[in-house]
Amino acid sequence: MLKPFYQITRTALLLIFLLLVVVPTNAQIDPLTDLNAYVEKAMRDWKVPGLAIGIVKNDSLIFAKGYGVREIGKEAKVDEQTLFAVASNTKAFTAALLGMLVDEGKLSWDDRVTDYLKEFQMYDPFITREINIRDLLTHRSGLPTFGGDHLWIGNSLSRDEIIARIRYLKLNAQFRTKFQYQNLMFLVAGQIIPKIIGVSWDVTIKERIFTPLGMVESNTSIMKNKENVATPHEIVRGKLIPVEYDNVDNTAPAGAINSNVVEMAQWMRLNLNDGVYKGKRILSPQVMREMHAIQMPITISADREKMLGTHFLGYGLGWSISDYKGHKIISHGGGLSGMISLQTMIPEENLGVIILTNLAPHSLTRALTYRILDAFLGEPERDWSVAYLERRKEEREKKEKAEKELQAKRVKRTKPSLKLKDYTGKYSDELSGEAEVRLENRKLVFDYNPRHIGDLEHWHYNTFRVTWRNPIYDMPEKAFLTFYLNEMGKVAKLKVTFYDPIYFKKVPGSE
Repeated sequence: MLKPFYQITRTALLLIFLLLVVVPTNAQIDPLTDLNAYVEKAMRDWKVPGLAIGIVKNDSLIFAKGYGVREIGKEAKVDEQTLFAVASNTKAFTAALLGMLVDEGKLSWDDRVTDYLKEFQMYDPFITREINIRDLLTHRSGLPTFGGDHLWIGNSLSRDEIIARIRYLKLNAQFRTKFQYQNLMFLVAGQIIPKIIGVSWDVTIKERIFTPLGMVESNTSIMKNKENVATPHEIVRGKLIPVEYDNVDNTAPAGAINSNVVEMAQWMRLNLNDGVYKGKRILSPQVMREMHAIQMPITISADREKMLGTHFLGYGLGWSISDYKGHKIISHGGGLSGMISLQTMIPEENLGVIILTNLAPHSLTRALTYRILDAFLGEPERDWSVAYLERRKEEREKKEKAEKELQAKRVKRTKPSLKLKDYTGKYSDELSGEAEVRLENRKLVFDYNPRHIGDLEHWHYNTFRVTWRNPIYDMPEKAFLTFYLNEMGKVAKLKVTFYDPIYFKKVPGSE
């Protein structure tokens, strides 16, 4: 009676053994399965013309592919070598260059800015004296989010001229108390480099990062002389159209790099390998720890906490630091007119993802990134594209509600105090420079620079609604402009909103 039982038991044990051996092998599903189909559908849903994805795992580029077209209406396809603007992903490169100088003993993160830029001034003399390099790289200067960006977007000011204007830019937060994203501070940081080594930021980044990492196609200037280049696109008044490249030469250390997913993967490998690339140390472990550690905490929004389950969030030196599914995330996004990018790394998994696109604004880069991270982390599948599309719908509904509330507050049946021609003329501000208000086809036009030209429609009293002709992707298409009269009943100044309200004084006799 024992023999049959022994045979059954032996058979059962054999089956269990086979299951233990076979199932894990079959369970190792390729995390990239169905990625192509998912990307292509999501691109259609988001109306993104073209994008490229690069994935690094265990110090190897395991995936690099382009999707869609470089420009709508043309046949040229995006591939893994197509160049895109990586925009603010440039910031970590600038921090790395300064880190090299730290390694060489030529500066300290906590050196004061005025140790190197003697002429540098902030609006507050105390901050002028105390602000240091670490402050520049962590968005804690107290300057408004995107404050002063109108000095470089569409402007011909030089880097030094922009820096000279910073002394007139007022703070809206206490120094070192609040995270407020600032491009001009990274410009200042980049300009410290030539003061120390006598070589421009542009040349230094090529010699010290691009060349050692084999980033031969990457550059820091407008890409018109390149062939395999993505064209930026935006949806303007409901229509998807190609737009001009933003010229960011005058604020290059904050966002001028153009690259492709293959070469950005090499940059991610350096960061995932703690400063080593192909066996050669580029940055010390100490500098890498400083760059990848939270230097300035950021309040987690209720929306982010709900959507991503974020427990901590902060900014390092040129990097955003957070967590996802129990893993530390090092990441950064980038945005310019018609271009959005996102790179994300999980050091514990030796995993990095870079996504470059030729449309702005959108959240597809985030949706695809979390789809890829979930696959590699073994998390349950979630349609992140649908989730972010739903969030976009909610945001649009909020904007529509806000617009209705604005319309309800509008004072009906009012007229401007003056004839339209009396509002025309030159206006000036020590921060912003000159602007003009003129008549075109019997309507007022505000003209600050080619990216800040707007048609004025009377709203109420001496306030007009501005519709920008060439809207900047992350700035509202419409704004308000108010004229202020002096005691003589003539225009004394105007207030217009770019990212923040800006005042221009009327130049006497300029009508």
